Amino acid sequence: MLLKKIFAVIVIVFATIAFLANAAGLIGVWAVRKPARDTVTTLSTLVNDKLGKLNDELTRVGFRAAEGREAVARINNAANQFGNRLENNSPLVTSLVDAARDDLAPKIVKLRAQAAALRDAAVSVNAALEMLNSLELVNIPTFSEELSAVSGRIDAIQDDVQDLRAKIDEARTTASANLIDAVKTRTEQVDNMMRQIQSTTNKYQTTVSQKRQQVTDLARGLVRIINLAVLTFTALFLIVAAGQVLLIYVAARSMMASPKVKLS
Repeated sequence: MLLKKIFAVIVIVFATIAFLANAAGLIGVWAVRKPARDTVTTLSTLVNDKLGKLNDELTRVGFRAAEGREAVARINNAANQFGNRLENNSPLVTSLVDAARDDLAPKIVKLRAQAAALRDAAVSVNAALEMLNSLELVNIPTFSEELSAVSGRIDAIQDDVQDLRAKIDEARTTASANLIDAVKTRTEQVDNMMRQIQSTTNKYQTTVSQKRQQVTDLARGLVRIINLAVLTFTALFLIVAAGQVLLIYVAARSMMASPKVKLS
């Protein structure tokens, strides 16, 4: 009986320690739940905010490109009114110079500044996506270098516009039989580049919308997984705790049981 009671005490002690550890684990699971959910929500909000800013920059670049194409169209319309040969210092040439210098050139400068902001926004979004992918639970592809290449295209447009202005300035002092053809060649190149920029912004605006939906769906999925894991561990801890309480009860009953005395 003494050995039996000693064994029961040992069982009660270990079962009690295990029960306390189990309770600590249950409390820990619920303590971790909120920070884990908050981390997922914060990351998804951060990435979506940056994607929203990138979408705004894409909209602005597309708008500036559309403005530039309108300015190019006005230069072409003005050029179509000229004959094949212009006189020196013709008022028509002066109006063409003004259209290229005061209308088109400033819009290209604004477009270039907007493209720089777009490049910075793309770099920021890629950094945020890489941070999200570092969780190793997801893989949302980052943006390619095509957005950064928009600045290179605008540099090429600026070169064409400068060449266009040089051709027109030359016609102010020297009659040029090929001025109209030269103007149309340059404006066509500028218009093609701006159309490509518009196409790029439209494509990536669709991509941004898709990525924002991906991030939102991902955050919701991770929150559901966290909640499910917490509930699963809670159920497991409660089952184990019930077994431990039952073990303590049985050991206590065994320890307190009195030996039966036989009467002769």
